Amino acid sequence: MENLKNLQVTQNEAVNLLHTISPYHYVKSLNYKSPYDWQAAILKSRHKRKVINGARQAGKSTIISAKPCHIAKHYPESVSIIIAATEYQAFLDMEKVKEFIAHDPNFPDLKRESDRLIVLDNKSWIMVVPATEKSARGPSAPRLILLDEASRIEDIVYTSGVIPMLTDNPDAELISISTPNGKSGFFYKSFKSQKWERYEIRSPWRVIESDIRLVPAEPEEEYKVKCAKKGIIGFNSPRHMDREEQQFNLEEMGTLMYKQEYGPLFVEPKDQVFDYEDIERLMNSNITPFEPDRIGIAEPLKI
Repeated sequence: MENLKNLQVTQNEAVNLLHTISPYHYVKSLNYKSPYDWQAAILKSRHKRKVINGARQAGKSTIISAKPCHIAKHYPESVSIIIAATEYQAFLDMEKVKEFIAHDPNFPDLKRESDRLIVLDNKSWIMVVPATEKSARGPSAPRLILLDEASRIEDIVYTSGVIPMLTDNPDAELISISTPNGKSGFFYKSFKSQKWERYEIRSPWRVIESDIRLVPAEPEEEYKVKCAKKGIIGFNSPRHMDREEQQFNLEEMGTLMYKQEYGPLFVEPKDQVFDYEDIERLMNSNITPFEPDRIGIAEPLKI
């Protein structure tokens, strides 16, 4: 009997260790929401810098709620901070966190609870703040910084508020998650950088602009191969399979907005004269600047 008891302790310790090192197995154990393949890939990833370019309503809230709850439970005295694009988004994110906590009967007790802060009896904190430079100047050495709707967060918040929190903080995980919002800003730049582990979750439909209709995009496996060549981890969104629903959205939103919100593509405004790539090439060109003083005086025209 004593050996059986010791074996049970060992099994419990093994499960606890697995849940500590693997957010994916922790989430699966709750029988709350079975992660989609793309969510599972992110939860399993050990990379410290992740940027997730995802279609609207693809299921980003699962990552937003699961990651800080996992860290807060399994890493005592840790700090997780969610920075949301708006006040209302911050409120919604905290509600998602509380909903997730409610599905874990073994979650540490909440010692303090508000719309912006949860403090656990293991001394871990979960903070949710709106994306202002002042609010984003959070505590030192957070273990997780998650930027929700990052493409709508101003660059100054990222450079002045977020980046300094990574100083001398090797355990910090930074996750930037959003739909696109044009070809500018730190979210766009992050998604173009190989320093980040990059994910793209798309609607499995292709827009035919000439008659505003949807046709099936290339198969997911082909799409994954195409993404992989660019260093991106690509997935179809399981929540966007209803063609009739997506066709309605396309007709209501228009092709440009649909491509951005569900593509999810970094598109340019219709009234923009020069595209972003041309502007970037111009700004980074090695061409010698024009110097009028070096032209000299022209010779008189001889007739």
